[in-house]
Amino acid sequence: MRFALRLNLLLALLALGLALTLSAVAVSVTDRAVEDRARDRLRREIDFLAEQIEPRLGEAGPLAELVRRASRLLGARVTVIATDGRVLDDSDVPRSEVAGMENHAGRPEVVAARAAGYGTAIRHSATLETDLLYLARALGPGRSHAPVLRMAIRLGDLRQVESQYEWILRGAVFAACALLVLVGGVAVARLARPIRDVTDAALAVARGDLSREAPERGPAEILELSSALSRMKSSLLESVARVEREHRLSEAVFETLPDGVTVIDAQYRVIDANRSFRAMTGTPDPAGRPLVEILRDRALFGPFEEAIARRAPTDAVVRRENEVTWQLAVRPLPPGSRAVAVGILRDVTAFERNEAMRRRFVADVSHELRTPVSSIAAAAETLTETEPDDPEAPRLVELVRRQARRMRELIDDLTDLSLIESGEVALSPEKVDLRALAGETAEELRATARSRDVSIRIESSEGVAVEGDRRRLGQILRNLLDNAVKFSPAGGTVRIRIDRVGRKPSLVVEDDGPGIPLAEQDRIFQRFYQVDRSRSKVRPGTGLGLAIVKHLAQLHGAEVTVASRPGQGSAFRVTFGRDAAEKEA
Repeated sequence: MRFALRLNLLLALLALGLALTLSAVAVSVTDRAVEDRARDRLRREIDFLAEQIEPRLGEAGPLAELVRRASRLLGARVTVIATDGRVLDDSDVPRSEVAGMENHAGRPEVVAARAAGYGTAIRHSATLETDLLYLARALGPGRSHAPVLRMAIRLGDLRQVESQYEWILRGAVFAACALLVLVGGVAVARLARPIRDVTDAALAVARGDLSREAPERGPAEILELSSALSRMKSSLLESVARVEREHRLSEAVFETLPDGVTVIDAQYRVIDANRSFRAMTGTPDPAGRPLVEILRDRALFGPFEEAIARRAPTDAVVRRENEVTWQLAVRPLPPGSRAVAVGILRDVTAFERNEAMRRRFVADVSHELRTPVSSIAAAAETLTETEPDDPEAPRLVELVRRQARRMRELIDDLTDLSLIESGEVALSPEKVDLRALAGETAEELRATARSRDVSIRIESSEGVAVEGDRRRLGQILRNLLDNAVKFSPAGGTVRIRIDRVGRKPSLVVEDDGPGIPLAEQDRIFQRFYQVDRSRSKVRPGTGLGLAIVKHLAQLHGAEVTVASRPGQGSAFRVTFGRDAAEKEA
C-alpha cells in the first residue's frame, strides 16, 4: 500500500509539473501565435488601406474622412505620417489636435518601414497612454523619404484574446494531466496489487508461514519474481523438512540412548537431558535446574567442575548406595554456544557384577578342578611307589577313575552351560509325554538311588505332554532327580509328580532332604553355588546342574521355581507355557 501511495504521489507531482510546464509553453506559444496573427491581419488590412489612402495624400479632407471610416470599420488606430514625420491624420486624435502632435519620424516602426518597407513595434503610446501593437508601411517608391501609413491595435484587446486562449489551453492541459493521473493511478493500482501480493507472500515466508502461495498474476517481471519466490519457498520447505527429520532423528537417538546424557551451561544449569538421565537421577524435568541439586553427590558433580575448569575430558567411577556403580564421562564443548559441557552417565552395576561373577567363576572352576586333580595326582604318585600286587592298588585305581569321571562331568556341564548361555543350542521340538520321560529318567538313576537306600516314586496324570526337545527335557529332569537323590537321607523317597497348574503342564521333583534356607533360594540357580559347601564333600557334584536346568527351561518357555524349608525337604517345579495338545490346536 505504501508503494502504491508513493507511486501515485510521484505520478501526481510529475503530472502537476508537466501541466505547469505545458501551461507555460502553451501561454508563450499562444501569445506569439496571437501576436503573429494580429500582425498578419494588420498587414493584410494595411495593404488594402494603402491602396485607398495613397491617391488621397494631398487631399486633407477626404484623407481624414477615409482614415476615421477605416478605423471604425477595422477596429484599429490609423495614422498617416508625412515624409518629414509630421502626422497628417490620426483616427484616435481629434482633427483639431492633429497638427499639434509630435513628429513621428523617429518612431521605431516608422524608421523600420522606411528601411524595409514594413515595420512593427510594441510600445507605450504617449498620445493615448496605452500599450499598442504598431504596423507601419511606406507609401510610394522612395521608401526612405516616403509617407508612412501606420495601423495600431490596443495591446490590452490583444491580451484579452490571448487570455481567453490561455485559459482554454490551461484547462485542456490540466484536464489531460488529470486524465493521465487517473489512468496512471489505475495502472499503478493494477501494478501495485501483484507487487503487494508478492510482498505479502515474501513477508509471510519470512515470518515462517510457508503455506502462503505466491500470486500468479501480473506483468512478466512480477510473474518471474513470484516464480522465484515459489522456488525459494519450495527449497525452504525441503530444507525445513530435512532439518525437522534430522532433528527428530537426533532427538529420538538422544532420548533412546541407554546411557544418561545431559548438557549444561556455564552456570552449571541443565540445558537438556535424555530419558535415561532423568530416570537415573529421578528428575522428571531437569531443564533449567542447577546440576548440583539434581546429582546431590559431590563425587558426581566434581568431574563437571574439573572438565570445565581444565577444558579437558574427565572420567570417574562412582559407587553409590545399594551396590550401584556409575561411570561418568564429562567432555567440554567447543566455545561459541550456550552449552559448555556434556556429561554421560552409564550404569555399570551389571558389568561390575558380571566381572565379579567371572572372577568368582574362575575361582570356582579352579576350586572344583583342584580337588579331583589333586586326588588323581596323589593316587598316581602313590601308584608309582606301589607294587603291582599291593592290595591298595585297586583302590587307588578306582579313585583315579572316579575323580576322572567327576572331571569329565564338570567339563561336560561347563560345555553344556556355555552352549546354552551363548544361544548355540538348537532344539529339536517334538511331542514329549512327561510320564514316559519320567519313567525313563527314574530307571536311569534307580541304581544310584538304591545304593543310597532312596526310593523313587512317580505320580502322574494321564496324557500330560509338552512340545520340546526330548533330550534336553530329559537333561532337566535328570539333573533335578540326581540332586534329589543325592540330598535325600537313607530310607527317603523322591517323588516325581506330573500334573497341571491351571491349564499349564507341570513337572515337580520332591525330596526329603535338609531343605534350603529362604535367603538362599534365589541364588541356588547360579553357577557353582552350593547352600553348604561342606556337603559337597559328602555329596560331590559340579555345582552347575541347577544353572543348566534354569537355562534349558527358559529355552522351552518354562519357569523353574523352588519351595523349601530347612528340615522339610525341597520341591522343584518346572511349569510349561502350554501342553502339546493346545499347541497343535
